[in-house]
Amino acid sequence: KGWKLTRLDEIQDENSEDEFRNLYMCEFVRDGESAFSLNLLIGCGVDGYDDWPDWKPFAPRPMGNRPVWVGYDANGSTGNGDSGALCVVVPPAVPGGRFRTIETRQVQGLEFEEQARVIEDITLKYNVQHIGIDVTGGNGDAVYQIVKKFFPAAVPYNFTMASKRALVMKMLQVIRAGRWEYDRGERELVTAFNAVRKIKTQGGFITYDTDRSRGVSHGDLAWANMLAIINEPLGDEDGAVK
Repeated sequence: KGWKLTRLDEIQDENSEDEFRNLYMCEFVRDGESAFSLNLLIGCGVDGYDDWPDWKPFAPRPMGNRPVWVGYDANGSTGNGDSGALCVVVPPAVPGGRFRTIETRQVQGLEFEEQARVIEDITLKYNVQHIGIDVTGGNGDAVYQIVKKFFPAAVPYNFTMASKRALVMKMLQVIRAGRWEYDRGERELVTAFNAVRKIKTQGGFITYDTDRSRGVSHGDLAWANMLAIINEPLGDEDGAVK
């Protein structure tokens, strides 16, 4: 009769597509492959001016009082050309609905106080309900310490092998379900996602990193976008915030 205590769909939900193929289908995963399909990324692009009637990009309040989530990948201090990146994402109004990335910003060479000020400006422009900040580097934690003074609900994220995996898995899930849109004018966002690479560790685990040699500030816009969307946890697709 076979083993009935393991459900294939549950295993697939708990692993990325590549991890499932590698661990359970005995397929090899090539190191350095892009984590996101370029064709799928391009397919998420829309004409925001036509498709988002509630989006007024040149208005003082582009989304009125509609809640938004913000992700921020803080400016690094490694000398590798890192930059800070911010994404503003409109969460679904209904459970299982679509996320919309309506604004991105990249900052270069700003001190952490100035980076925090960029985030504060966003809280004045939108009805911000969530801010996720990468605090892995020293600058990130400094930005977070300032941001939580004017936005106490800000969430710090330490980038580890496990946390990166969770961020990427959530984003892949959202994309595969057709639940993410961005304005086609945000070409750098697609380039950033395409720079996120699958890396196989010496222990055989799959994690994700970014290609710093491609002139895209190691995909910081992609990580910022994921730090916003992860506010809807994996497995909680029916619990969208209105």
